[in-house]
Amino acid sequence: MKLFTDDEPHGVFFLIDNKSFYASCETVARGLNPLKVPLVVLSEAENTNGGLILATSPEAKHLFHLKANVSRKRDLPNDPRLWVVPPRMNLYIQRNLQINQIFHQFTTEKEVWPYSIDESILDMTHTWRLFGNSVREVACLIQKTVRQKLGLYTTVGIGDNPVQAKLALDLYAKHNHELIGEIHYETVPDKIWSITELTDVWGIGPRMAKRLNRLHIHNMYELAHTNPYLLKQQLGVIW
Repeated sequence: MKLFTDDEPHGVFFLIDNKSFYASCETVARGLNPLKVPLVVLSEAENTNGGLILATSPEAKHLFHLKANVSRKRDLPNDPRLWVVPPRMNLYIQRNLQINQIFHQFTTEKEVWPYSIDESILDMTHTWRLFGNSVREVACLIQKTVRQKLGLYTTVGIGDNPVQAKLALDLYAKHNHELIGEIHYETVPDKIWSITELTDVWGIGPRMAKRLNRLHIHNMYELAHTNPYLLKQQLGVIW
């Protein structure tokens, strides 16, 4: 299928997420493996209504079905394997700064855009060839460097623009053993149009999904093939 994307901006973008960031920082600080130890970061601040879990390690999710920003203190099992620790925001900020310093080794400082405390966008368009024979090889090298220096695991979404990189991260990188996902213009029909649940896509919440449903849009294929002027008329411009 031919897509008319020649006039669209083409680059090499990584969106890198630190896997289970708060929980991983806490496990590494204790000399533990962040992928193998069940640990949760529990806030008992006054506004948490008795205690809110801010972060869970992958093993805590797997063993005890705990979810960050959903599960409460009352949901914690009485299990000696589970580590329960308080949040240390200064530690997480320090690790975030250290991680972004590592990213500066692979592209210029102005091409590293912190997106949140655990995600950054890297414009690798002009530098990736300095570090490997393929874009994916460079992504693996960045993962390895962060892991060796800080003990933290990262997931990488790769795209021709930042939006593709974000979707590749959320939809694919977080669900495969390499922790890397890619979306490019030529793979949009297979990797984006095939999505049947609108709310699986970054930026589409339940309320927006209902508004789209009222326009007879129920999946990403239908959204991609809807007249953009109709969407603008009905939904306005979303910045």
